[in-house]
Amino acid sequence: MIHLENKIKELENKIKELENKIKELEEQLQMEKMVKKSEVELNKELSERIEKHQLHIETLIKINEQYSNTIAKLRFTLKKIITD
Repeated sequence: MIHLENKIKELENKIKELENKIKELEEQLQMEKMVKKSEVELNKELSERIEKHQLHIETLIKINEQYSNTIAKLRFTLKKIITD
């Protein structure tokens, strides 16, 4: 009888340990899900920023090209005036 009671007590303790472990794992899983969600949001924001920066670069290249063409024409005209 005492042996059976000890066995029951032992099993109850084991169940408590397993319940605690399950709770820990559930908390860990929840934290990992939150981290994953945060990473997904951060990646989205970074992708948007990269896209915006690429657009800025493209725009600056076009503006630079326009100014370069204008400056080249003006230099050519100026050289022509000076040499004539």
